[in-house]
Amino acid sequence: MQNSPDYTRFLSTAAARRQPSAIREATQLFARSPPSTISFAAGNPNVALFPFKEATITLKDDTTIQLGSSDMSKALQYLPTPGQADLLEWLRKLQVRYHSPIDFNRYELCVTNGSMEGLSKVFELVLNTTESILVDSPCYSGSLDFLRGFAANIISINTDSNGMSAEYLDNILSNWSDLNTLPRVLYTIPNGSNPTGASMSLERKKDIYNIAQKYNLLIIEDDPYFFLQFKKLVPSFLSMDTDGRVIRLDSMSKVLSGGMRLGFFTAPIPLWQKLVYHQQVTSLHASSLSQMVALKLFEKWGLSGFHQHTEQISKFYENQKNLMVNAIKKHLNDMVTFNEPTAGMFIWMKVNGIDDTRKLIYEKALEQEVLLLPGSAFFSDQSKTYPYIRVSYSVCTPEQIETGMARFGKVLREELHK
Repeated sequence: MQNSPDYTRFLSTAAARRQPSAIREATQLFARSPPSTISFAAGNPNVALFPFKEATITLKDDTTIQLGSSDMSKALQYLPTPGQADLLEWLRKLQVRYHSPIDFNRYELCVTNGSMEGLSKVFELVLNTTESILVDSPCYSGSLDFLRGFAANIISINTDSNGMSAEYLDNILSNWSDLNTLPRVLYTIPNGSNPTGASMSLERKKDIYNIAQKYNLLIIEDDPYFFLQFKKLVPSFLSMDTDGRVIRLDSMSKVLSGGMRLGFFTAPIPLWQKLVYHQQVTSLHASSLSQMVALKLFEKWGLSGFHQHTEQISKFYENQKNLMVNAIKKHLNDMVTFNEPTAGMFIWMKVNGIDDTRKLIYEKALEQEVLLLPGSAFFSDQSKTYPYIRVSYSVCTPEQIETGMARFGKVLREELHK
């Protein structure tokens, strides 16, 4: 096992300055203290004054989870910033079950208000304004929007059906003119990528990781679609991280609920600590109520029940994907080209014979009551035009998929043959 990187080189100026919040540290200290401890430190509201007493939540199988009065008191009060202790322990078991980190002692976890909160804090952890970051191209628009607002220098790395191109990445870095400004950070969505639906093969991940070692890069592994892989789960960057150069972001939005706003990150402890300091002075912690509901559900299911649930989810989305692929082939045929995804919620189509899909979508398709997203939203260079479209198959019924693609096929034929 190699030595860990010098983590100070990855820290932004702001992150390097961050110190612990005395109040938040006191909350964490009290949570670890014996029950007999008397605290005059925290300014917590008195739970006896909250109007909620207990709750019963009915699941889809008509069984229930109970939040008794003691559970509800915890669910309504402030928590230590990293999260509810029992939930964190369950999530550690989850990471071991699915990723088996080589040395888990070098990492810690923190629950966040959805993985996007964690991601935004990770970006601020590692980037100063105008500094470079390597990203998939095309790339998730939410990440691009954040990075643009941060005035980051976005270095787009071409992708194919297996995700980020290792050859293109190595070429960019090997030909970088000023070593003093060489990027320190690589960001990628490795499974069911938003927007392309592309998933990295194990071989591609190994190649990317080797390049990260060669150029001493930190990998931000943003993996909200991990459990939406349709076949065998491909090992993660975290699972092969011999050096401690991976920050992994996980999301419960796709497997439990988007509205619960639950995500979590796994990071090397020196970086985890700075991320926690940031959360201490922003959101304080993720929703205590959401964390308690998730914990009770996980305790009821166990790891085997959770796995069974995620398998059902992946089968559902695989069926949705098949319906959409069939509808595209039927109604769009040779007017578009695309790669069939092996994970996620999206299909990325190139419209043959059209240079810019924005007007096509926002005017002509919308007139026919079908809405898609133009590919331009997912590229860092907004001065160019792009012939791509992102199609989501996650929530539409089979009838809507068939009808919607028939409508869009009509729009395309009219546009291409006018």
